[in-house]
Order: sequence, then C-alpha cells, then structure tokens
Amino acid sequence: KEAATIMMDVWIAEQRHEEDAYPSGELFDCVHCGKPYRYNPAELKRKGKGTMTNSSAGLTWTGFRPSDDPCVYGYLIPANMFAVVTLGYVVKLAAVVWDDESMVEKARKLRREIDDGIQKYGIVEHPTHGRIYAYEVDGLGNYLLMDDANVPSLLSIPYLGYDYDPTIFANTKRFLFSKDNPMFHEGRHDGIAYAGIGSPHTKFIPSSIWPMAMIMEGLVSNNATHKVVLVEKLLASSAGTGWMHESFNPNNPAKFSRPWFCWPDSLFAELVMSLTEACPRPEGGGYSIKEWTDRDDAAHVVRGSVFMKPTPSPTPPPPTPMPQPLPLLSLAVVSECTRAGEGARNGGYVDASFSNKRSFCEKWNATCVLSDMTRVDGDDGGVNPFIAKWQLINRTLHETHADWIMWLDCEAAFTNLDIDWRYHLNGHLDNSKALLASRDKNGVNLGVLLMSKSRGISFVSTFQEWLRAKEDDQAALKEMLKNRPAIQRDIFLVP
Repeated sequence: KEAATIMMDVWIAEQRHEEDAYPSGELFDCVHCGKPYRYNPAELKRKGKGTMTNSSAGLTWTGFRPSDDPCVYGYLIPANMFAVVTLGYVVKLAAVVWDDESMVEKARKLRREIDDGIQKYGIVEHPTHGRIYAYEVDGLGNYLLMDDANVPSLLSIPYLGYDYDPTIFANTKRFLFSKDNPMFHEGRHDGIAYAGIGSPHTKFIPSSIWPMAMIMEGLVSNNATHKVVLVEKLLASSAGTGWMHESFNPNNPAKFSRPWFCWPDSLFAELVMSLTEACPRPEGGGYSIKEWTDRDDAAHVVRGSVFMKPTPSPTPPPPTPMPQPLPLLSLAVVSECTRAGEGARNGGYVDASFSNKRSFCEKWNATCVLSDMTRVDGDDGGVNPFIAKWQLINRTLHETHADWIMWLDCEAAFTNLDIDWRYHLNGHLDNSKALLASRDKNGVNLGVLLMSKSRGISFVSTFQEWLRAKEDDQAALKEMLKNRPAIQRDIFLVP
C-alpha cells in the first residue's frame, strides 16, 4: 500500500513537472527528496529538467524511455497508458484488499486525468495513416512519431491492457510497420526476410531489429500462423546461440548486441506459450510434471534441484506427424479499382473490394498496395488500364521488400480469409520463376497472379515492351511466348 501511495504521489507531482512540483510526506525521506529532481544535463535540456511541457495536460512526466534513452518530449504516451492500466489495479486493491475509499478516489481521479490527457494530446493526424497514437508529446502541440522496441511501447498497447481505440491502434500499427516509422527496419539473410522495430539505443548496429519487438508483434497477434512464422524467424535470428539478443543486424544476425538478455528470453517463452490453449500434459505425450520435495534423493536431482518422480502415465499415443514447415515468405497484395465518377453506383463495389483485400492483409501481415482511381464521366483518361496495371506492379516490385507480389483485379476477392496463402500455394512458390498464374480457356488468366521479387523486375521490364503493342496483357503474354519461347522457363502456370 505504501509503495502504491509513493507511486501515485510521484505521478501527481510529475503532472506539474514544469512547475518544479515534487511529492512530500513521511514516505519521502530519500537523499534527493524535498526538492525537484534534476537529471544529467548532458542528456536532458534545461540543466537536466528536460524540454518544456504543459502542466495542465493531465499527463505525467517521463525523463527517460524504457530503453534508458532520454525522451525528446516529456510525456511518453505508452508509459502514460501503462500508468492508466496500473491505476486500475490500484483502484481494485484499495477497494477490496486495503478497504481505503480515499485511496480509491485518488487513484480514480489520477487515472481519469491521465487518460483524458492521452485522448486530448496523445492522438495526432498522420497524412498517410490517419489518426494514430504518438510516441511522445509535450502537451504544447509538439509530438514525436516513432516507436521503440522496449516495453511499454506503442506496439505493446494491447499487451499492456490499455483500453485503446481499435481504429486508431490499427492505423498506428500500420504506421509502425512502415518506412514512416524511423525505427522500422528490414533485411534479409540466408533466405529469410526480417522486418521489425529497433531502438536508438543500439544505433551502433545499423538498421538493427530488436527480438523483443518481434516477440511483441506475435503477442498482440491473434493469428496462430503469424505467431509461428515469427517464432521461426526469432530462432533463426539467434544465430545459433540459443538465446534472444537485445538487437541484431537483419542482414547478418551474427552481428548482435547482448549475448544474453533475460527480458526477451522471458517474453519469447510467453510467445511460445501463447500458441497453445493449455500446457502439455503427460497423457498427451508432453513433458512430465514434476513436484517439489524436500527428500534428499540424489537419483532425482535435476540440475541441483530435487524433484519427486512423476506418477507414471499411460503410454502416450504415437506423435502426430508434424507438417512440413512453411517457407518464411512475405507478401504484398496489389490491386487497382477505377470509380466511374462522382455519384457512380460502383463506389460501394470498389469499397467492398478494397475492404476485402485490406482484411486479408491485416490477417496475414501482408503489405497492401491499393490504387483508387476516379474517372470523369465520358473520359477514360487516355490510359490503357493494362499498362497502368503493370506500371503499378513494376513500382511495387521496386519499392517493396516483400518476397512475392500478388495482383488481384478489382473484381477478384479472397473468398476464405482463414486459408494461409502459403499453404494454398505450397509447392508452387518457386522463386526461380518470375510469374505464377493460372490456366484458363484462353491460355493464361492474369486476373490473379504472383510475381517473385527476385525475378519479377527484369521480367516486367521485358513484358511491358510487348504490352505497348497489344490491347490487353493476356494477348501480350501470348505474343511474347510465341516469339520468345525461352521466356516460358520464367513462368509457372497452375492448372
């Protein structure tokens, strides 16, 4: 109870950090108590006080991030969210355990003030991603848009238990995993594409990713397949050491910081546990449950700890054969729809098409590249839609780090979002091929197709030359194959 009281009094005082407020009372008897505390002036401006903040914002001040790096602006939004959650626990403890109504009201008031500050100052409008949560603000109109791998972070908002706005968090998450987030990094090593959030704390390893952020990405995901892919990548990122590191170079995981870091090790165990609804039991062929005993029986010492022999369990059934591991591949979904003009009836159709593709991308952690064109009535814009299609594919191939590009015509849709695209295409995803498409009565159907990042760019460059002389892309492909049969080796057609 005293610890919770100290915590709240410090937070209340730090709401008015700009006014040099500090907590007082018999519990505050430390060396630096009884005066405003100042930090290292080499790290925080204004002789260790930090940048200016708004004392009426309701938020509580933070000098340093969970990474130990100094804050740019004094109100760290993820930390304030964590405070809101923690104060909810204090309310329950004060009511149920300590039976202290005044403490209940104190915690509620502080919780409400901080949360109101988050809603008022912690949400900003991003030109690309819409309304998102900021990482740091000062309550005076300044804000920092980024995230840091260390928890509490913006990515960890659901993990913390904060009551977030689903739309704003979805926008924030898209921002976090985009190049707009200066701490989002990507790389490739040994055929594995890595992507994740890093931290300024390890700027000595260029473009480093923190396993902690990859783990948190899995912990806040409800998609089991996505979790498994992250676990596999995390294991690969450990560079054979058997430990989660602080950070690693995504282009060479053997270059890492901290050979042993208990924090992500513990979170990694939690991620693995989140993949099952119940711990394995002996009768299911899992591990044996051991119980503590004081008996001094050397025969049952395990790494220096004494355990009882587990009760013999029935012979477990033969293990179910494990499926072949799925390839660690990333995907970008590309599509373009043209609206018939203002007031046109096809607007809802276009919206439904894009909504379907966005839902797929969200579920399977794919990148969505959706082009929304509007045609003025009676004007086709003079642009061949097939040329525009392949220009968009070409641009995506150059700009994305995804292993495969999936094009879908506007009228094409995902009929079952629960099917893992890698399972569905397993055995066909051969990156020695440039184009993967299906056969139809006309030969090749290019309404839905996949292109590999590794071979697609050169293929598209050649194909666009043939496309300029034809009315549509399927006719152009047929003509190109007729005149350059060697191109066939770059194409895989699914029956």
